[in-house]
Amino acid sequence: MHPRRIAVFGSSTIYGTADTEMGGFVNRLKLWHEANDEKNRVFGLGIWGERTPELLERIVPEARTRKPHLLLIYPGYNDCHRRDAPDGPIATSPEVFADLMRELLTKAQSVAPAVVMTAYPFDESRTRPYRYTNAYYCLDDARRYMAILVEVAESLGVKVLDFFGMFRETDMTPLLSSDGLHGNAACHQRLFELTKRFLVDECGARG
Repeated sequence: MHPRRIAVFGSSTIYGTADTEMGGFVNRLKLWHEANDEKNRVFGLGIWGERTPELLERIVPEARTRKPHLLLIYPGYNDCHRRDAPDGPIATSPEVFADLMRELLTKAQSVAPAVVMTAYPFDESRTRPYRYTNAYYCLDDARRYMAILVEVAESLGVKVLDFFGMFRETDMTPLLSSDGLHGNAACHQRLFELTKRFLVDECGARG
């Protein structure tokens, strides 16, 4: 089925943070998809800093309001940052994260077919700590949580767009903003191109 109406959930990357040219890969996706057909819609529903517990509360009511044919879900890294030190307490434990993701994806699929997106790698030399905060983002934690995300999604039959795997061998330096965590405009363009191809090849979107 051609997914005319697509709702995209997540946090800062979905919001479009650090793309000073076109407001993020979701906005680029919106411009492409809606230009293909006047009935097509893309809803960018990103909230900066949001974790999975908050996303779990809003995904069903916000999705149902928009009547999507497809949900794209990008949890990001807010669940796996540590407080005060690289070995400090983690925001959401791996076990709780797995349970929350299972519940989130089950609820999402009660509304429409879902696709999970893993997050892209970052430069931990600039995220330990992140800017002027007590939050530490570590790549070992990122790998672990993205692996959990993929495992849960596959166990539920949810398709995965694995940005983390796709960028694993990529030098991220030219693709990251000055904070080392968020992608710049070039990164968002890459994310858009990968998402567009995935939607056409795997989800029936019309290119």
